[in-house]
Amino acid sequence: MPTPRRPYPQHYLCLALLLPAALSEANPLHGSLQTQWHSRYVSEGRDNLDGHSLHSLGGDLTKDHGALGVWQAWGAGSSDYRENNLFAEYAPGIGRWEPYLNVTYLQFHADDPAVDTPDDVEAGFGIATHLQPWLALRADGTWSKQADGAFYALSLVGEQQLWATGIAQLRLTQAYDHGYASEDYDGPNHREVGVMLTWHCHRSVNLWAGWQHSWAGEDVRRDGGSDLSWGQVGVMGYF
Repeated sequence: MPTPRRPYPQHYLCLALLLPAALSEANPLHGSLQTQWHSRYVSEGRDNLDGHSLHSLGGDLTKDHGALGVWQAWGAGSSDYRENNLFAEYAPGIGRWEPYLNVTYLQFHADDPAVDTPDDVEAGFGIATHLQPWLALRADGTWSKQADGAFYALSLVGEQQLWATGIAQLRLTQAYDHGYASEDYDGPNHREVGVMLTWHCHRSVNLWAGWQHSWAGEDVRRDGGSDLSWGQVGVMGYF
């Protein structure tokens, strides 16, 4: 089993959930706390906990274009898996372009003490731009020191306001592996579609629910993986 990673870059989750933040008053220093339940722990098109669910808790502090944060997760059911992440990110806006850079320290605690799960340091990078007011193109990448490899994803993200405080988001992604999730094959990893509904239910609280389906590519199939479906629900408070 590959070393588990976070299901999505922290930057992507914050982008999706902080869209209604413009409704709140501007503050030079602000932050957020969020908790989430995942029906499966899926990353890079792979089910990392053999069907077990995952609970996560995270938070960050943001000032200007920089952010510092922490993300922790625990396996549910018969899984004793735990994961801790610390990250720093810089995300300036340059005209119509939205680039970001981040560094994450990852600490893993496998549910099987016999499994060696060394810590890792990863560098994330990406850029997004709007093709239409409701449609964005994203390119995201991650490099792992432990794996000495990289993982890339190209996504189209569409958004539609359903009501004054409700947003629906549709995401289509093609991902590629280059020594990050598997050492045996470099190339197309998986395709994925995801839907997220976000409700800005209070001045400083968001609720969301999401569903994803992944079609295994050659890289995932060579590792014994297959197509997957999973979902999540969560809540975020920000200040």
